[in-house]
Amino acid sequence: MPIDNFIAVWLPIALGVVMIGAGLVNFVGPRSVRDSFARWGYPAGFHRVTGGLEVTTGLLLLIPSTSHAGAIGSVIILLAAVMTLIRHRDWAHLPGAVVLTAVAVAVTIRAAAAAGS
Repeated sequence: MPIDNFIAVWLPIALGVVMIGAGLVNFVGPRSVRDSFARWGYPAGFHRVTGGLEVTTGLLLLIPSTSHAGAIGSVIILLAAVMTLIRHRDWAHLPGAVVLTAVAVAVTIRAAAAAGS
């Protein structure tokens, strides 16, 4: 399978599934999630806003006609997560967030190139 086909087809699906999964965890908000959001200075219940946005972008990524919008939304959410982790020196969670951000950027670039074709 050519790499371009992999990026165009499978990467948005994989990122969508990850965003939906992370969003559901954040939305449900187990104690560890609520504690992290409080430690980072976010208001009570903000984990639900984040989770809802993550699920929404994940669903958009799974639909070919909306995957570009989902990719852009994912980049924004993930950049905010990376900035939060750096600001609060939460180094243990940073590598995963950086990798997901890179994937979201790759999906966004590929979707923009496909739209321009």
